[in-house]
Amino acid sequence: MLSSSFFDSDKKRVAMKRVIVQDTDLDLLTILTFLLEEASFEVLPVSHCKDVASKINSFDPQLIVLDFRLSGEECTCLCAAIKKDFPCIPIVALSCNHNIQKQYAICGFDDYVAKPFDIEHLLSVMRKY
Repeated sequence: MLSSSFFDSDKKRVAMKRVIVQDTDLDLLTILTFLLEEASFEVLPVSHCKDVASKINSFDPQLIVLDFRLSGEECTCLCAAIKKDFPCIPIVALSCNHNIQKQYAICGFDDYVAKPFDIEHLLSVMRKY
């Protein structure tokens, strides 16, 4: 369990960075939204990959976290489309794919976090951007 001091210290380091988080697992998406908001992120949760692109202009995210499913095909196409129109927005793959360490850069992602993950590790990766 994470202590409140964990979140308090992170609030000083992360100044309300806007992030779109996409995951098809609604339970995980709910938990991620809660934890990231506690760590001072402004989170727009999105369950369907196809809905992410339409939210970018209105939400103006500083970071996008995408669910990289086993094949990663749909997510890779979305990453390429986002990078074409918004090359400065970093995109992190969140994946249970055992090859993600080799695939993320080839697919156009800036970074990755392998599932299952530790929230401190996810926050560390997100803070880089």
